[in-house]
Amino acid sequence: MDPDEEGEYEVESIIDDKLIEGKQFFLLKWKGYTEEYNTWEPEENIYCDWMVTNYRKKKASSTQYDYSKGFDMAQMYDCPEHHRLRVINKVDKEKLPSNFTYIDGYVRSANVPLPSTVMFPCSCAPGAPCGMNCECMSVPYYDAEGLLCTDYPGPIYECNDMCGCSSDCPNRVVQRGNTIEMDIFRTKAKGWGASTRRRIRKGEYVCRYTGELLSNAEAEQRHSHDTTYLFDLDREVPDGNQPLFTIDARSYGNVSHFFNHSCEPNMAIRAVYIDHLDPRLHELAFFALRDIAKGEELTFDYSPSADNVPRCAYDNGVSKFHCFCNKPRCRKFIF
Repeated sequence: MDPDEEGEYEVESIIDDKLIEGKQFFLLKWKGYTEEYNTWEPEENIYCDWMVTNYRKKKASSTQYDYSKGFDMAQMYDCPEHHRLRVINKVDKEKLPSNFTYIDGYVRSANVPLPSTVMFPCSCAPGAPCGMNCECMSVPYYDAEGLLCTDYPGPIYECNDMCGCSSDCPNRVVQRGNTIEMDIFRTKAKGWGASTRRRIRKGEYVCRYTGELLSNAEAEQRHSHDTTYLFDLDREVPDGNQPLFTIDARSYGNVSHFFNHSCEPNMAIRAVYIDHLDPRLHELAFFALRDIAKGEELTFDYSPSADNVPRCAYDNGVSKFHCFCNKPRCRKFIF
């Protein structure tokens, strides 16, 4: 049998893994073939899920990490250096999930189309920062220091690759990436959480929410009983309509995977457009609602449309998720 021919072949073992343009690939050893025929394959082409799971568990257990003293997350996950994340656990013996893949963007499901619209360039002077007359800024989203004008609740349209303005344009904030050093730490009641290692100013950009980009139907089918990591792209959906797409950060994502809920959060999330104008597929970005102190946990409201009235444990017979934020206006249950 010629391995170059199309057909199904049996995987003998997984040798290695890596990210290629934000997509997880595995180096496969094929049964009956020598190592010269090993190939890199995307995860969706591998139909033996148990083998992928066992590979990840073995990889995680083969390296010893000192959770009590803390270690750089880049030692465990293939996360970008600029994220500068430290992992620490002084509460219990729990380790970070071995089946989690750190990504800086999105893993797009086959059911999710490419954006249907593109951005248009502004007419600002090439090589210079944009001014108040920039077409991309229908309203001033950021101030001169790159802080969000927090009284503006709508979507943000940043300058894009077609614009001639410079990289330090004040309307290029989210696309420049996260610059905040954080700790991933073990909490006593909420599992893992994330805190900042420096003061964050009110309106400062924190990071994006990333993960698998799924159709809403696919997300509901996958996690019908636990929607903790699902974030609907509904910021631009008219009231009464269902969003078409969802971000699932359970198995793929960045530091936002570890952000916990709070009924009195210190971060808000905004819809952001950078390289297209498709309202179905906007990006999600976290911004500080107030000054956040060094060492403070980073939180957002998982159910921001809810009122602040304490809830009962059951709603029409369906159990709710308990809230452990312990804030004065805690609703007792998240959703």
